[in-house]
Amino acid sequence: MVQALNINLRFRDGTVDDAERIADLGRQTFAEHFGSQFKRSDLDLYMDRYFSVEKVRKDLQVPDFDYRIAAAGNTLVGYAKIGPATLPLAEPDPNRLQLHRLYVRGARQGVGVGGILLSWAIERAKERGADEICLGVSSNNKRAIKVYESRGFSACGTHEIDVGSARDEELMMTLPLQAEAKSKLSA
Repeated sequence: MVQALNINLRFRDGTVDDAERIADLGRQTFAEHFGSQFKRSDLDLYMDRYFSVEKVRKDLQVPDFDYRIAAAGNTLVGYAKIGPATLPLAEPDPNRLQLHRLYVRGARQGVGVGGILLSWAIERAKERGADEICLGVSSNNKRAIKVYESRGFSACGTHEIDVGSARDEELMMTLPLQAEAKSKLSA
């Protein structure tokens, strides 16, 4: 089990009341990480599409999506979101879930917050009966790719996403879940 270095962190499920703070954190961390790669107008278009308060509130109301947030005091420092897979993977699988978001504020990276949120996403996908969990990560985000590989995810292709009028190549990664659970049962 991954532990965070700061004992003041709390982890809990996200609720509709968290929509504004989740949207704000998504916008801030996306801009923090990709601000130098894309024009501001392209970043704004992307963030308006995926990190509007209305979009996050709507997702929080859909039972197919699960959110987990990390907070230090009253400040949201990270979150993860899982739900139905939308990546263009070669083989469709109705029992596949996707890690849609895993964001941690820059000041809180490297202290275990992301690892705890990733562990939650994997365990939650197992609880929901998924055979596999997938994710898309920017091909330029070598640090995140290393983290996912260290947890057993493997690359299975690439695809491009629109960031405003620009394009970003994402690496698609998957982690089989049922084989892992079956091997534990037979041990």
